[in-house]
Amino acid sequence: EEDEDAAAFAAEVRAEAEGVPYSELKAAKRRAAAGGGGGGGGGAEEAAAARAAEEKELAKMMMSRKKRRLYDRMQHGIQKKAVAADALRAKRASLEAAAASAKPPSGKAKGGGKSARRKA
Repeated sequence: EEDEDAAAFAAEVRAEAEGVPYSELKAAKRRAAAGGGGGGGGGAEEAAAARAAEEKELAKMMMSRKKRRLYDRMQHGIQKKAVAADALRAKRASLEAAAASAKPPSGKAKGGGKSARRKA
């Protein structure tokens, strides 16, 4: 138990020397205890995403009410378009799959060429 405490203390001292805030170190410990350490490398990406989201939220707080409302409405429109586009992509994929399974490819080309329009 003393060895674990000494190792934890040494890790804290190293992190402090590197300039890592104590709150991040504490959060990392909490995640490791809750997750059991099975994540493996995903913590840095999650931390970066959380940091980016926090910066975005702080920038949004600094906006005036009018600009913030406009920004929110723009984001809502973008989300709405994305949902509609995803629905159309799914519909297209299902239609293509249904068409491919229902109609086997044939070797003949259908009429409509010059030979079909020839005068008799």
